[in-house]
Amino acid sequence: MKIALDVSIQDTPWLTGVERTQRSMVRELAEVDHDNEYLLLSRRPIHLPFELPPNFRHVDLSPHKPGYLWRERLLPTLLAKENVDVFHSPVSAIPVSGTFGKIATVHEVPWLERHRLVEPARRVWLFLNVRYARRIIAVSERTRANILRIYPDAKEKVVVVRHGVEARFTPAPDGAKRGAILSTLGIPDRPYLLFVGAPRRKKALDVLLSAFARVGAGARGTTQLVLAGVRNPKESGLEARAKELGIADAVRFPGYVGDDDLVELYQHATAFVFPSQFEGFGLPPLEAMACGTPVVASTGGAIPEVVGDAALLVQPRDPQQLADAIGRVLTEEDLRAKLRRRGLERVRSFSWKRAAQQVLELYAVAGAKAAVAGA
Repeated sequence: MKIALDVSIQDTPWLTGVERTQRSMVRELAEVDHDNEYLLLSRRPIHLPFELPPNFRHVDLSPHKPGYLWRERLLPTLLAKENVDVFHSPVSAIPVSGTFGKIATVHEVPWLERHRLVEPARRVWLFLNVRYARRIIAVSERTRANILRIYPDAKEKVVVVRHGVEARFTPAPDGAKRGAILSTLGIPDRPYLLFVGAPRRKKALDVLLSAFARVGAGARGTTQLVLAGVRNPKESGLEARAKELGIADAVRFPGYVGDDDLVELYQHATAFVFPSQFEGFGLPPLEAMACGTPVVASTGGAIPEVVGDAALLVQPRDPQQLADAIGRVLTEEDLRAKLRRRGLERVRSFSWKRAAQQVLELYAVAGAKAAVAGA
């Protein structure tokens, strides 16, 4: 069977959760599947930080000048010429034309979470997924339920495949001290709370800053708040907001942090705080737990589904409730130990190898149906 994966999202140096999860899946498929043939398609040149086996081939489409609606105008002919059986999109953007089996991954249904009539393009893509994809991969039960709220007849088509957590995310060895990387990132040698993510509105960083300012001075002490992933705090208004709240001296913006440095950030944080209004999955809390870091998170979207009873949960966009939870995790050593223990147990149920095996089963189903359709 020949499988085409759209890896165009890998052309950015600033990987977020969607790009990182696709990269992890490609790496795992390359390790476990030596039978099928893979085409990795991208609109522009990309670099993957691992070697691809002989059954994987990257095809840079930039010589074809892929423009508007390139998936529809370019892919059906190309994939037919390559005798592709299955096409898989990581961002639910699939071509309508073509007899090959189509699989789309849907990460979230944001307009249902926000309760706002917005994002018509996302609505169109979801409709096309339901109409033309052989299978839809939902990254959580929450996302699947949201899809079925709109398209209940797609029940048999929508399958949950949860993300895993990479092996690099592990607790620091006993007695390990903070490495030089934290100083390089501009984080003084003091306790810190950590957030990881882009400064999108749904991440509720305004709520986090307000909550941090409300934590009593006795509980907060010399603790810092590190917001990793915020590349331009002035443009986002977060720097000004921290000054307005009188906490600018305690808030750090190390910018975008690569995976290796991110591990150390997680490992040495007093706690990880994730106040997002909603998430289709929520990878950072899972990574934090894998590093043995206590987690405080909101109940938004699929976050409770990911963290289970291994995190201290608060209602989204409630700065006082978040401040109270932060105060507890800073002052109660027993609570931190319990969250650490539960987190390490929880992450055992998330595996990229298991996720890859599930995806391979879906490829087999979509490929078989495509063969029947083309007969």
